[in-house]
Amino acid sequence: MIFSADIEDWQQSVFNFERPISQRVLNNTMHLLAILAEHKVQGTFFVQGMVAERHPQLITTIAAQGHELASHGYSHRPLYTLTPAQFKAEIERSVAHLEHISGQKVLGFRAPTFSVRTEMLPWYCEILQNFGLRYESSIMLAQVRKVYGFADDAILQQIRERGLDTYPLSTCTVLGKSVPVMGGGYFRIYPYMLTRWLARKLNKTEGVFYMHPHELDTREYQEVAKPAGISPTWAVHQFAGRAGMVKKLHQLLKDYSFTSFQAQYYN
Repeated sequence: MIFSADIEDWQQSVFNFERPISQRVLNNTMHLLAILAEHKVQGTFFVQGMVAERHPQLITTIAAQGHELASHGYSHRPLYTLTPAQFKAEIERSVAHLEHISGQKVLGFRAPTFSVRTEMLPWYCEILQNFGLRYESSIMLAQVRKVYGFADDAILQQIRERGLDTYPLSTCTVLGKSVPVMGGGYFRIYPYMLTRWLARKLNKTEGVFYMHPHELDTREYQEVAKPAGISPTWAVHQFAGRAGMVKKLHQLLKDYSFTSFQAQYYN
């Protein structure tokens, strides 16, 4: 199975795009790196360009520990809010920072908030390939609150026909409905045994797990979100389950074998 992490700073990438990148993303990602090192797991880190700019030492540490570096854009703004020219500038800036700091060739991309839309595929695929990227992992084959996701897998064929590899996030079928599993808020909120049950039929080679280092941060609500006055509903959505994430993650890394996209598909 693929282990992937989206390296972003919650208060900038989710709460307010105008905020500067904070120290928290460095501390949280170092925490994640320590957990992965304990289990001898290497994965793919989709790093936001603003994070690479603010914390170049984090990029060298990720690379030194044998993980793959991939792009998560620059500003974390949804792609459907960008023009093709703006998206090109974001990819150019993101990839340049990662490759310059690490010396690694960047092969992959994940869109912020899975914000790929069918109508943008012509310029989306072309721009990624123009910067030497070979794959993307931004497609959720489940429709989630009309925010993101696709009802069927036709989008995958459209991307592949344009010359770009695509690896969708893991889903399973429950009562005829596609349900996300093995990632993000779903992993954080689901009881671990439910995750295990939902994942029982996953292809253990092609499955993709994803998370954010800020999901390990149990103090961010009290220190950042609550003083900023976020709503109770949003607080539950963003912070529920964080207290149990470290324990769940250790168990996951014991129960499954993980690798990176690069190691699995491009060696």
